[in-house]
Amino acid sequence: MLRNRSRTATLLRVSHDLRTPIQSLLSVSEAAFSSSDSDVATIAEGRERMRRSAELALSHIDNVIKVIRGEMTPTELQVDEEFDLIHELRMILDMVEPIASARGAEILFADVPQESIRVRGPVRFVRALLQNMIDNSAKHGGTKIDVALSYKQAGTDPSKIDVTVEVADLGGGLPLSQKNRLMRALGAEDVSDTACDDTKKAAQNDHSRPSAGLNVLAHALAQLSGRLEVLDRAQNGGVAPASPEDVAGTVLRAHFSLDAATNLAEPNTPLPQSSSDSSTILAGIGVLIVEDSPSSRDWLVETLKRNGVRVRAVGNGMKALEILRRRDADQDIDLLLTDMTLPYMSGVDLARRIRAEQASGDIAWQGKMLGLTAHVDDRVRNACLATGMVKVLEKPIRHAQLCQAIRDALLPPATASKTPKALPEAGTMAQTPDASPTVPQDCETEHAFADDIVAELIEQMELAGAKRFMQRALSEAQAAHDDIRAEGVRTDTGRMLHAATGACGLTGLTLLEKALRGLELGFDNGSTDLETELLALENALSRTAVAVDHLG
Repeated sequence: MLRNRSRTATLLRVSHDLRTPIQSLLSVSEAAFSSSDSDVATIAEGRERMRRSAELALSHIDNVIKVIRGEMTPTELQVDEEFDLIHELRMILDMVEPIASARGAEILFADVPQESIRVRGPVRFVRALLQNMIDNSAKHGGTKIDVALSYKQAGTDPSKIDVTVEVADLGGGLPLSQKNRLMRALGAEDVSDTACDDTKKAAQNDHSRPSAGLNVLAHALAQLSGRLEVLDRAQNGGVAPASPEDVAGTVLRAHFSLDAATNLAEPNTPLPQSSSDSSTILAGIGVLIVEDSPSSRDWLVETLKRNGVRVRAVGNGMKALEILRRRDADQDIDLLLTDMTLPYMSGVDLARRIRAEQASGDIAWQGKMLGLTAHVDDRVRNACLATGMVKVLEKPIRHAQLCQAIRDALLPPATASKTPKALPEAGTMAQTPDASPTVPQDCETEHAFADDIVAELIEQMELAGAKRFMQRALSEAQAAHDDIRAEGVRTDTGRMLHAATGACGLTGLTLLEKALRGLELGFDNGSTDLETELLALENALSRTAVAVDHLG
């Protein structure tokens, strides 16, 4: 009964959050089809808005599917992601704006930092919180909605960032009963109010359930360990109305904390060089990474930033297209590095879309493209090269090989031919005093690692950093296993396995990578009985977890 009740609550939140992107798409469509203006530019703009709304809807559907997986699998395991808080807020505003515009309202995104705010945390709950705060005002908040965001270091802890998001509208203010339903959903006390005794008594006796939107907002904020202020907005824009007649709208002010991202250095400031490659030949080059595996994506970001590269990273092709359509893309991005197996569209499909939009003039960017995959064969390689990619790289790729491939793609032959530092032969241990991982022999974890890859990872990122990346790859593999056990084989299973396989390969988890590849092979062959492969994966997960825990 409790499990069913929990699933019902999850589906309620998911269904509610899907209404906004779909309603946004409908608003854009109605505006386009109801217009009698036959101007070519206006038609093109309407078509672009429809495409944009459709892509945002698909992106949002992917987000809520992740929430379902996280809340309905036995372990409720969801890996935190590194993301740009400003980008997420702008994406929500782009999605909600057509809804507000359809009723003649304007959303102003004024008091917000212009720079990126790179953080790490449960991005799915941040999106849900932002959407429901802005969505409610867009639908009911009068003709003007002001959105503001501020952030600061949390006390003396540089690893934490305190975030405040404020949404202020002119919708006439929330009734006391609705304020109290919201506060009860948040587990807080009722709002004190200057209303007459009869009004307060009626509000206190109102035991109606919070709306779906309030439930979603409260759930997201609880997951972020945040708090919410519900304030009245005065006619002059302040939050201290002189009287009930002076109330012009409502201010929702959310406070929560997130971890600072691991790569918060300014884009043009190279990180300290790794001892494995002291070259600065890549310094200043801009690379856009498209990779759906969070741990693989972060490994690529960390590796390239250590060589002076200015890096941006996204999780799917739609976000990559959004960035490449910007006017400054040609100045900021020299190379696109994309995985082949992605949600919505493959790496090949992404490259084809880029070429098509370059031909139509929608994308002015003319940089180079490199492919990256855990499974490369002639068919994949030929398909990639046919789209104009320079080369297809195979996972697991080593630090020096990745840098060399970027050099070869971008720099003149005389410069690019510089040979990277020699790597140890596969399966051997690099002889560096600080990079030799040791594991107690009585743990039965021999052969859990690719020693050379692990040694290089430790040399680059030190032991704590290496273990963090390995544990995240282990978590991705565990999540893929749990999803198959809970839901069976689904359309997205192959992509999840591919992402986990690549992450384990990059971080040297050989035993786990082998087990995942066996499961992938069974899936690709259409096998209906994967029990043997799943048991092998469970054994590898257990042994690898012990090995990582004892590493060093």
